[in-house]
Order: sequence, then structure tokens, then C-alpha cells
Amino acid sequence: MAIGQTKRSASRTTWTACAVLVVAAAVAPQVVTPAQPAAAADGGCTYSVPTYVWEPATTANIAAKRVLRKYMEWGPKSSDAVLLDTLNTASLPIGSKVFTGGGDGILYEATAGGQVKAYRDNTATGGDLLTPVKTYSLNWSSAKRILTNGQYFLVFASDGTVDIYKQSSPATGDGTLTRVINRTTSSISTAISAADDAWMVNSTVQWLKDGTVQQSTLLPIDVTTSTTVRLWGTTEVATGVDAAQAWAPGPGAVSTQSVTGDPDTTGQVRSYTTGPWTQVDDDVRAGIVGDVMADAGPCLTDPDPSAAPYFGTPPDETGDPVAGDPAGDTIAAPSRTVTGTFTLGNGQPAPGLPVTVTAPDVGIDAPGETKQTVVGTTTTGPDGSWSLTLPETLPGAVQQAKEDNGGVLNLEAVTMGSTTSGTKMLAVDTLSAITDQAAVDTSIAGPDNGHSVKLIPNTVDAASDLKDSFAAGTEAQTYAAKTENSPAVAGGDDPQWQSDTATLPADYDPYDVNGKNVAAEAVRPPTTPMDSGTCDTIRTPISSKIKYTVVGEAHAGWDAKATFEYESSMNTSVETAVKSNGNWTLGGSKEISHSVSISVGYTNKGPYYAKQYRVPIEYVKVKNQHICSGSVRSTWYKIEAKRYKAPAGGALGKVGKDVSGMDGSANFTRSKKEFRNYVEPGGNAQLSKGKSIKFGGAVSFYGVSMGAKTGYDSNHKQKITAGNRPGKHWVWGKNGTISSGRAGVFYSK
Repeated sequence: MAIGQTKRSASRTTWTACAVLVVAAAVAPQVVTPAQPAAAADGGCTYSVPTYVWEPATTANIAAKRVLRKYMEWGPKSSDAVLLDTLNTASLPIGSKVFTGGGDGILYEATAGGQVKAYRDNTATGGDLLTPVKTYSLNWSSAKRILTNGQYFLVFASDGTVDIYKQSSPATGDGTLTRVINRTTSSISTAISAADDAWMVNSTVQWLKDGTVQQSTLLPIDVTTSTTVRLWGTTEVATGVDAAQAWAPGPGAVSTQSVTGDPDTTGQVRSYTTGPWTQVDDDVRAGIVGDVMADAGPCLTDPDPSAAPYFGTPPDETGDPVAGDPAGDTIAAPSRTVTGTFTLGNGQPAPGLPVTVTAPDVGIDAPGETKQTVVGTTTTGPDGSWSLTLPETLPGAVQQAKEDNGGVLNLEAVTMGSTTSGTKMLAVDTLSAITDQAAVDTSIAGPDNGHSVKLIPNTVDAASDLKDSFAAGTEAQTYAAKTENSPAVAGGDDPQWQSDTATLPADYDPYDVNGKNVAAEAVRPPTTPMDSGTCDTIRTPISSKIKYTVVGEAHAGWDAKATFEYESSMNTSVETAVKSNGNWTLGGSKEISHSVSISVGYTNKGPYYAKQYRVPIEYVKVKNQHICSGSVRSTWYKIEAKRYKAPAGGALGKVGKDVSGMDGSANFTRSKKEFRNYVEPGGNAQLSKGKSIKFGGAVSFYGVSMGAKTGYDSNHKQKITAGNRPGKHWVWGKNGTISSGRAGVFYSK
């Protein structure tokens, strides 16, 4: 039983002449879990409805599993309705059909093998989502759709015929399923079978077709026995409904889900009341994709406005004192010295290799070939490490590139050589230097260098590869495309290795070259030194494009408002990607700190609001060739960010994917107590120092997915403002408390 459900009466009302469908037989009362507060004085009503999403299959393999995820629709008739993730899931065979209804916490599975299995949802008391109850020898595998109110089951065939079964024990799911109507058909059953979606609540069957919601009533043929029933009458409930599917959390309420081609808006859930049809919340949640069904109860009531939603037992609300603005990370002092380490593929040192450090932002807008500007050269030591101190006076073009980027100088360190078996190897490191204190104070985290980078095979054929091998027709099969087109937010970092034409196999090894693994082979320096007067690195742009990139997010749960601000200048670093052997590898991040003289973001959104925010950034893909005495020695491609740039006629910034799945009581319960703070009624808290987490899948360009992070300061912040309802509004950081400056991002209960 979910929070908000209370004890039912010992029996359900019997049929009357004007009858509404109810159960004639006595039903044992459900026991209320002591930890769950009563929803209302009316013992049969609820304000919290278990809602299940049968998520889409991720493979065509018929032996695979499909995920059933449980949500909680809180206050579905309220203007502050919310669909909270309980974090409870279960897996069932991909060919099964799942359905529920009646408000008793019983779910059913029609298997592809010709059985019907009943389960009880015991998650509210810490049990399993699908606790087996009984298996029936009924073959509903070919049904077009199956609807139930717990007592009656309507099994529709694709031709519009319907079988109706009766469950003798709807509250427990372990009774007898008896067929009371055998393959009847009518205009109503045909319409329901052909509908875009259909659902059942109490005696009412509703269906959605081409934007119109209609309903019919399941009534007894013989009111004295109520064993034989039939659908009677058709009533139009609403027209012009923009939705792909719908469901009823209870009588007098309907929730809908719309599907769009935009992954940031698809799966948009809205809530309505009926009689008359009225929209009460146009943004319950986004990103809900799959077959949605509610365990609809007999009636609905409104939640206590002073009670924060929770599922199961009340969360342990212990943590640190009042949240506030963080002190921020310790920022490194300005320095002209940059460092790094180059290793073999197996992680062992790569000593004695030449390192050339260039300033790639110089001439970044040049349309044709340009010579990379070298700022210094050095050699790796016995442990593979290297160090370079920049000159006190930088070349004019380098100094200008640094000033244009807010005082941050983006650099690129390159080394190359050949293995003992003759395989060319290459390593490219993206780093940055900050030589002025003013730039340190406003940057994400001070100078970004000291990386350890592995040499990888450089097998691109410079003679024949005059253009990149990227095939736009296969991009949809890449990890990047699937991540960008999914309404779900990528969890964790993107894969280091990615293909721009397909998803790489799990056992992909870039060091397998012509049947031999070269990861452990020693690498010798090139015969012509990289810093000789006869060698240059030539940079040629291949393509550029503006892509909206995730730069932050904000969260507001119960009785709160969320704000995300991104003003005046860029303060974001985006990963770079390098390809020298046919596939891409993510490297260091490039920091973008240009002045942009804009203010974008969103303000005071909520309650129950959590969205990412994206800004338009121009990306470029370039071909680099290291040429000595007219001979191409190495070729590699690179993808990197250039600057903020809004497309003509395009948005200055966009709200991105829904991330409210990180909020709520279930996530709060799982959070570290030491990362928790609270905001008092009417108060606010914000992150305006330190740095954000890395947002995986922040941008996809040319079939490659890259992450990004943003520095918090007075112009770049995540903020929450609590309402005036009594009690503490809890927030918790992902990586630390808000006051530590290491939270990265904070979530809201």
C-alpha cells in the first residue's frame, strides 16, 4: 500500500438499479502500515496513487528483460501534482503484458507462454515490487489490451471482441478468475480495441482516440446477481487532448502523457479533472516514457498542504544546520608552468618522447589551413612526466587569445613516436594555464593540467584520408545519438572510447593493431624531432556547428522554487575528443570563459521542478597533420568547443531534460546524512562558488558525446527558495554539503 492509502471498508457496495460497478462479495480489509499517515477522514479515499511505467524495450532480443518502474502520483487533482520516483523497479520478460487497477496493490502479468501471474506490490513496507501471489492457466498473450478494476478483467482482441473475467478475491489476487462474458463484440468494444489508449477506474472504462476521450460504463445484465456484465453507453469526456496515452489515478481525474520529437519535452505528464474537463497542472513531470498504468483507487482526496510527500516509512530527517552559500573550493595560485604525463597503453611510463605545446585558439576562426602556434617544447622524463614554463611575455596572438577567453589560455600538448614493431603512436592532451590572479578568481577551478594521457595507435592514413570517414547515415546508431535522443539523463561519465558510426563493443581494445596488441610495446621518438625547423602542425577545419550544451541544473521539491542563472560570461569547460585510429577518445576539457553580455536561465520555477539548462556553443571539428619536410608524419582529428554563439533566429538558452528523478524522499533517504542541509520557511540557499558536477552527455557533436561542467560564481548559480509552509525543506549535495563548496549540484526533498 502506498502512502496516502487508508483502510478500506470490510465490504464493497453491491449492485443497485442505477448501479456503479463494485464488488458484491465481502473483501477482507487491508491493514494500514503504521508508518503511513492517514490521507483523509474518508477511509476509502487516497491522495497518493501507485503509478507504474512499463518502460520501453531496449533490445529486439525476445529473451531479454523489460523494466517495470514504480512512481507515486501525489495529489493528482491538485495544481501541485507530482509524479515521484520511488526508485523501486522489477524486470519481466520482454514479451509480457503488465496491468493493474483497483487500488489493492495487485499487479498482473500475461506471459507470452500462456499464463497469467498475480503479484503483490510490497514496496511500501520494504518488500519487493513483484511478490508472487498466484499463477493462472489463462492464455492472454494475444490480447490487444487488458483492462481491470481489480474485480473485472476486460481482455480485448484486435478485432474488437472482448472476453470479461471476474476475480473472486480482488484485494489479494489469489482467488478464481472466471470468464463471465465469452467473445462478445459491440461498437464500444471495437472502439476501445482500436483506441490509442484505454484505462479503467471503478465501473468506468475510458479511452483516448485522436485527441478525444470517451467513456462507457460496465453494468450488470442481471442486477440480482451482478455476475454477468456488459459495457453500456458512450459519453464524450473531452476533445482536443494533446496526448499519446492517458490513465485515471481515480474517479474524476485523468493524467496524460504527450510524445514529441524533442527528448527534452517528450513524456510530458499533465493532470486534469473531469466533469467538466479542466487542466490543473500542465507540467507534472517530463521524460516519462513507456506504458503508464495507475493502481486507481475508489476515490481521490486532496493531500495535506503542510505535509511533504514521502513513500514508505518517514525519512530520517537528520543532517547539518541551515544551508547557505558555500565557501568554495581552494583555488590554485596563478602559474606559468604546465605539466603532464604521457604513458604507454598499459600505463607504464613513456620516457624520452618530444612534447610540443601549442595554443589552438590562435586562428581558430581561420577558414583554411593554418600553422599551429608553438608556445614551447620539452621531453618526457624517465617516469613519462613533462613540465613546461611559459615565457613571461607571450607572442601577441597567444596573448590576445588568452585575453579573449577571460584570461584562461587553452593549450594542447602533443607527443608521438613508433613502437618497436613499427606502429605509429600519438597522444594529445588538452590543458589550460592561468597566469593572472584575476582570471584564477573567476575560473572554474584554476589551471587545468597535470593529466596523465596514454599514447594510442595513430593508424589514420594521411595519404588517402583527405576527409573524415564520418557517415551521417549511421550516426543514429551511436552512443552519442542514443544519449541525446533519450529523455533520460546520462548517468556518470560518457564512455572514453566512442565510434561515430555505431556503438562500440564492450571488449573494444584500441591497441589491437593488425592482430597484435601494442599496449605494452616501448615507444621510440620520431626520427625527425618535432621541434626541428622542418616540421609544422597544420590545422584544417572540417565542420562547425552550434549545439545546445548542458551547463547546469536546479532543483525544487515540495513547497520550493528553483532558479538557475548563467550571466555575463561563459564559465564552462567541455571535454574534447581526439581520433587517430578510427574511433574517438575523450580527452581533457577546454575552458570557455568568453564575455557574452547575456543573462539566461530560469527563475522561481516550481514546486516539483528540476530541469537542466543548455546554452548554444559553437563546436568545430578539425584535421591536424604533423608535416616534416613536406611529408605527413601523423594525422589526427579533434572536436572542441569554440565559444557561446546563438544561432540566427534561435534561442539564447533552452530548458533541457527533466532531472526530478534525483529529488524526493526516496533519494533523500539514500543520501549521505553529512551532505544534508535544510532551508527554513521563506529562506533560500544557492551555490555560487566552487564548480558543478560533470554533466555526462552534455552535448553530442559529429557522433561523439562529451561532458561539461560549470564554475559557480556571482553570475553562475543554482538557487532554491523555500515557501512559507511550516517545517524544514531539506536539500543535499551530490558530493558534499552546500556549505562545503564541493556539492557540485544539490537536490531537493
